Amino acid sequence: MIRTSELLKRPPVSLPETATIREVAAELAKNRVGLAVLTARDNPKRPVAVVSERDILRAVAQRLDLDGPAMSIANSPITVLDTDPVHVAAETMRRHNIRHVVVVNKNGELVGVLSIRDLCFERAILLELATAEVPATP
Repeated sequence: MIRTSELLKRPPVSLPETATIREVAAELAKNRVGLAVLTARDNPKRPVAVVSERDILRAVAQRLDLDGPAMSIANSPITVLDTDPVHVAAETMRRHNIRHVVVVNKNGELVGVLSIRDLCFERAILLELATAEVPATP
């Protein structure tokens, strides 16, 4: 069984919850990723929100002040545990119709971010997803 932590290829892009939309956009572009995690002011290991490329695009389209707080366009993080099997991450993404999940440890601390791409490009992962016994959801 492949665990979510085994798929993490690089450290997550994270910024403090006080970051601006422009700062988040710059970090996404610099790191060539689609999701940034905003962390608690008093604990940089505790995720409090996420901002995706799509959130940034919406902010630009709505002509929001890019020097305004990223928290104004952020969403609650959808998380999985670093010990969860990969099919849990895949099912979580499907159920919430999202492309990224935040991976945390048992203490709720940020470990990484998994994207749908991380799940789709390795044969072993696809095989595990295809054969996983996942409970039916409505």
